[in-house]
Amino acid sequence: MTRNQLDDVLITSDDEFEAILTEAVEKAIKADVDVRGAWEFRTRGSTHDWEVQITELARYDDHEEE
Repeated sequence: MTRNQLDDVLITSDDEFEAILTEAVEKAIKADVDVRGAWEFRTRGSTHDWEVQITELARYDDHEEE
């Protein structure tokens, strides 16, 4: 994987960030990567380090009573 895959992608809103994050998680799941858990990483070119927590939420069937 190259470090500049998103160079041509603008992320200027919460919705755009969520769309990119959704695409990354869905691609990983299709590749059988277990995305659940905490992911720590350091960013290049800034002073920020991050932790992202991915928790799978329960899905309710439309016909299932809560």
